[in-house]
Amino acid sequence: MPRSTPQPLIAAALACLLKMMPVAEATALGALKLDNYTFDKILAIPGHTYFVKFDQSYAYGEKEDTFKELCKLAYTVPKFLMAEVPVQEYGDKDNDDLREKFKLSKDDFPAYFLFSEGNKEGMRYSGAITVADLSAWLRKNQVKMPFHGTIGELDDVAKRFLQGGLADEHLDEAKKLAEGTYSTDRKASMYVKIMQKIKEKGAEYPATEMARVTKILEGKVTPEKAAEMNDKMKILSVFAAKDEL
Repeated sequence: MPRSTPQPLIAAALACLLKMMPVAEATALGALKLDNYTFDKILAIPGHTYFVKFDQSYAYGEKEDTFKELCKLAYTVPKFLMAEVPVQEYGDKDNDDLREKFKLSKDDFPAYFLFSEGNKEGMRYSGAITVADLSAWLRKNQVKMPFHGTIGELDDVAKRFLQGGLADEHLDEAKKLAEGTYSTDRKASMYVKIMQKIKEKGAEYPATEMARVTKILEGKVTPEKAAEMNDKMKILSVFAAKDEL
């Protein structure tokens, strides 16, 4: 019967591999740079989940900024690592064999794949390239990603509120945090108001309110109002994603 590798040895091996891996100037902070030498080695390390971005070398622009934000958000998730494979279109065509392996063209970039114990061949993401959408998809696939642009402690209260039958004790807890620790953050009071509305109008309130706010944002609104509405959308998404909590 084969002997299992002790966890400390696995951790040490991962640390050594990461130290030996070359760091590209374009690699986002919080992401591993993988290539055709290290790709299979890193993904074969047991007990970890990886979200890998295939993209052109030295990617830039709004979608790359989204990736960088996602890397920061993923930092706190245990045994979950963000990674990227920079594909060179000209010259030595570094990692072009990996692009071919996953049947990608340059028009597909950036392409995201989730690798885990249950998805060893990689599950491809096909949604919008936004932090909110990527995070929501990861949560649906058992990665405990925090919400983007929300208040973690109040997210936890929201979870208890939704899973505990909309109990007043959780609403009172949210009020205490909103009036105390987070009194200077305008998003804090939004949690309280949304909880009150859910108790008043029912569990469908977050979804219907998100639809209403989306229509408002499609019209002419001031930058200040748009910022406030976008904050509200982030908090509503926490309550709307009750199945992910």
